[in-house]
Amino acid sequence: MPIVRIADRDINYSVSYQKRKTIQLKIIALDRIAITAPPKTTQSDVEKILYSKVKWITKHMLHYQEIAGNPLNSSISHGSQLLFMGVPHELIFEHATNNAPAIQLEPKIILLKLVNYEETVIRSHLKTWYKEQAFQLLSPLTAEWSQKLGVKPKRIVIKDQKTRWGSCSSLGNINYNWRIIMAPEEVINYLIVHELCHLKIPNHSSTFWQMVAIYVPNFKTCRNWLKVNGNLVSKAL
Repeated sequence: MPIVRIADRDINYSVSYQKRKTIQLKIIALDRIAITAPPKTTQSDVEKILYSKVKWITKHMLHYQEIAGNPLNSSISHGSQLLFMGVPHELIFEHATNNAPAIQLEPKIILLKLVNYEETVIRSHLKTWYKEQAFQLLSPLTAEWSQKLGVKPKRIVIKDQKTRWGSCSSLGNINYNWRIIMAPEEVINYLIVHELCHLKIPNHSSTFWQMVAIYVPNFKTCRNWLKVNGNLVSKAL
């Protein structure tokens, strides 16, 4: 993997090629950048872009470093903290009675009652629980917003994704990343409106954003929350 020296740090970078007009940079680790470039882009072209974006790269690397040190969503041990609906919740373990595993949501606490506390078991139960909570919340909210927008999605699907929060398929299906349940409620509502608006406008034109703004006037704040906290949320489970 190629390496460049930026701000006294060795940065690894990988390049994938797609049919596009510009070069896109994405910080994916403290020392790694993923680059998407147009066909025929040379290594020299890529490195010129990297060096021209030193300030941007340094700023985002520092942010990534802060997230890496944030205790939120960093472990699934007793007493650690996981986000739920935008609020840190302490993870508390109790032994399950009658060998009946269960997870309870309490004020600022996620209570796990399990028999086996191996990490793989804990992770599996938590992911299943989070997905169930996501569906129970997103399904009625999507129906509510659909009525307001005058649209009818064919299907709601909860997916396990690391890089996308949601999508609207050409078939009219609305897909959500279950991790969105970790975001504040206003951000969740923004995502729902965003995807439902795509049933009317399948692009990100100014007309699309004008429609989103009608229903979520502070959509830029919500969108920024996802941008700023994306890595923090995606590192969980």
